Amino acid sequence: MSSQPAPYPLRMPEELRDRLTELSRASGRSLNAEIIGILQDAVAGPQPVPAGIDVDSLAEAVADRVAAKLKNGYLDSI
Repeated sequence: MSSQPAPYPLRMPEELRDRLTELSRASGRSLNAEIIGILQDAVAGPQPVPAGIDVDSLAEAVADRVAAKLKNGYLDSI
């Protein structure tokens, strides 16, 4: 029989909880799972770029897509 981790009451500003709730819904996870995932990523630190990924080309492609959305009035539709 595996034991469950002990509950840890966490106090946070309401605005932060609301934002975390939005993120958890968008990712299809519970609020607890979202918080655990964020904490695990933060503790793990930056991950190395996988071999074969051309970061400069990727960054340029992203910049081109963002520029195209801005040019087409994307921000006006938000």
